[in-house]
Amino acid sequence: MASDLNGFVKDAKALVGKEVDDVPAGTDLADWLTIRRFCAALGDPNTLYKDPGGGVATKYNSMIAPPTFVAAVRTPNSGGPYVNKQYGVSPFLTRGSFEWTDIIRVGDRLESTIKVTDVKEAGKRWGYESADVESSVEYRNSYGGLIGTGKGVNSMLAYERGKDMIESRDIYRYSDEEIHKIENDIEAEPEPRGKLLRYYDDVEVGEDLPQLVKGPLTLSDMMAWVVAEAKSLSLGALVYNDLKDKYPGRVVTNPTTNWPYWDADQSFEDILACEEMGFKSPPSRGIQRVCLAGQVVTHWMGDDAFLRSLDICVPEHWVYGDTMWLNGKVTGKRIEEVDSESYFAVDIAITGINQLGTTIAEGTATAYLPNPGHTVALPIPH
Repeated sequence: MASDLNGFVKDAKALVGKEVDDVPAGTDLADWLTIRRFCAALGDPNTLYKDPGGGVATKYNSMIAPPTFVAAVRTPNSGGPYVNKQYGVSPFLTRGSFEWTDIIRVGDRLESTIKVTDVKEAGKRWGYESADVESSVEYRNSYGGLIGTGKGVNSMLAYERGKDMIESRDIYRYSDEEIHKIENDIEAEPEPRGKLLRYYDDVEVGEDLPQLVKGPLTLSDMMAWVVAEAKSLSLGALVYNDLKDKYPGRVVTNPTTNWPYWDADQSFEDILACEEMGFKSPPSRGIQRVCLAGQVVTHWMGDDAFLRSLDICVPEHWVYGDTMWLNGKVTGKRIEEVDSESYFAVDIAITGINQLGTTIAEGTATAYLPNPGHTVALPIPH
């Protein structure tokens, strides 16, 4: 169908400042199994996050969730009115950011709300006219304590599904030399810093963080992420009813079966349906890369440190078969005053590069590190 980007922007702007329901909540409980599934989707081996005994003899005295677990509570990627009717646009998360004030302990009950905060025309992206929908999520525990906030930018592309292609390259086939490099890089990854303290005074500006290798990306990786987001999925006849009554904007025709009630949101991981969305091979979800970028920092900083913020753009696609090399570099050190508390802050630049040399993730993070005689006081005043 022809795109009505102007009509979409008009309807989306009417939602600015309002709570929306197009992004379903994920989990409302940080239970052991849900946290472990989230860690599995990240490929994160840190025992503090995945072992009930991992928090023993730490200052938390409890297993905790990785900071980016908030994405399992609710992802910050509203498309505004996109689900309500067919506008001829499709959403792609192109930026995600989080700021944390506290940890999530195993057993915590969790709540979230999402609002549209801005809508603007964004020019061409990947060759198609687009508009950006910005949204924010507030995360709290059942005691009313603020865990943190999340922000996202959903780029709404105006293109004709089933005809226009966003990513048309074939699945990548690796040479023996490339396979050898991936093997060596994976084997060179160090264990998580864990309980070994990393002090602020020991960190140097310009220092490189250990590289993490993600991929080659498989369908199992993508489906593990769908599970990690913990959103309920409509299956069977429920898909038909939901698309017809609740989410007509997500209706597409399956190009393989010709069934006209196929959920666009479930087409990305389907190798036989992703072409309808403009891809020759299944693409990963943008928020997955945002959370993987967070692991670069938590892997390096140690369990007594605190990931304060993460801001990641995903300018290109990470598709089936691609490998991503994640790297970080310390760009600054400072003492940050938050109300009456002082924090030893380390600023980090993060990049994710695929096997073609294309940047598919880039951004920044800030971690609060302990120092001799100083722990990271939580929660952060707000």
